[in-house]
Amino acid sequence: MKEMLERLLIKLNGATKVVFMGIGEEKLRDDAVGIHIISELLPYSNEKCLFINAGIDPMSRIEDVIDFQVSHLVLIDTCTLNQPPGSVAIIERENIQELVPISSHTIPIHIVIDLLLEKFPDLKVFMIGIVPESLEGFTELSLYKEHEYSLEERSENEDLPFFKLNLTPTIQKVADQLIILIKKIIKKI
Repeated sequence: MKEMLERLLIKLNGATKVVFMGIGEEKLRDDAVGIHIISELLPYSNEKCLFINAGIDPMSRIEDVIDFQVSHLVLIDTCTLNQPPGSVAIIERENIQELVPISSHTIPIHIVIDLLLEKFPDLKVFMIGIVPESLEGFTELSLYKEHEYSLEERSENEDLPFFKLNLTPTIQKVADQLIILIKKIIKKI
């Protein structure tokens, strides 16, 4: 992860405002990895960094990105690489379309990126892609951090997942490492 930290700091060199956007379906095991990472980082949003849980509909959050006057957009999602589960890669904007499955997203992410680039032609975009271990759905649904948030708080904060996330142990470990790494990054930018 040290090498990943260095690579991300290079990618974020010169950043003035960074949006970290988690994408995925919370009811499909490891597809929720981006949502999990963002959910744990929500308290760290500040004037330079904004954490957004876009779920399966990044298009619905495009105004939040625009209003933040973003210089860099970092997407966090699962990807299809020919590597073992838990592998993490930086995926350049031009490769996102071929490496990010669109089955759980309402509008392909590359279309959302193109719309943002029309508004911010100098926007730097890349993805932290994580190879999933399982994309199976699960039937035992319970509320995310059930005893910490009321139903009212859940409906008022669109960045909170509604359901408890069920990552595989492999992906949970990677997600926890990425959370630590991103906390280090936001201190440096």
